[in-house]
Amino acid sequence: MPFVDSPWSSPESTLDVGPFCAVCLIDENTGKDKIKAKCYLPIRSRPGGPINKNAVHAAAGGRGITRLKGVSADAKRKAAKHLIRLYTEMGEVAPESIYRVAGQVRPKSK
Repeated sequence: MPFVDSPWSSPESTLDVGPFCAVCLIDENTGKDKIKAKCYLPIRSRPGGPINKNAVHAAAGGRGITRLKGVSADAKRKAAKHLIRLYTEMGEVAPESIYRVAGQVRPKSK
């Protein structure tokens, strides 16, 4: 999967609702009428674009997934598992808090 390491800024203000939700790890919208307020943790600047490493770190960081309110536990768990996979692909280990949200145990450091 292609990654970029450029400075990160959420694309929420530059994308329409559909494309914005497509770049997020969590989309809690139901039905056909989507709103941005139900899409969380963007990791790409545009649909189909590369994943931004800094966005992955932000999603896993102190103001990311562990601070989300009003998001189902199942959606958080799925997003946390996705973050763990992304960290692995980046050659890194996700923070302990992400493993807890995913219901997994963080591997021991080498």
